[in-house]
Amino acid sequence: MSFYETIDRITADAGIRVRAKSLQELICKSILATFNEITPIEKVPQEESFFIEANSEIPFLLADLINTALFLHESQLFVTSSCEVVELTSNYAKVKLVGSKYNPQKHEPNLMIKAATYHGLKVEREGDMWIGEVIFDI
Repeated sequence: MSFYETIDRITADAGIRVRAKSLQELICKSILATFNEITPIEKVPQEESFFIEANSEIPFLLADLINTALFLHESQLFVTSSCEVVELTSNYAKVKLVGSKYNPQKHEPNLMIKAATYHGLKVEREGDMWIGEVIFDI
């Protein structure tokens, strides 16, 4: 996946930096990058979908959405390979995730991400691009 790069801060953390043309695209690319760090998402079929939502201000909205998606991963063993922002306001987002159940025989495991943190969290506009940085507790 070339739409993000990993950030190495300290050994108990990992992170991503994402660039996008819109805030909606930044949200989806960040969620997909998170799951790509868990397992390569290009191998995840699109068999079922879930909606997630979060209420908070930017940049916290991004981390809260990622954490909601990670909770879905832990509780339902769901891995997303597709994302669409259905609704977005200044303090609310609803996102549709499409993917399938995680299967260790089919999906190569990478990182075990516990949570997206607020530490070093960044969402800002630079020129015509949005830049997001998220640090994970692993």
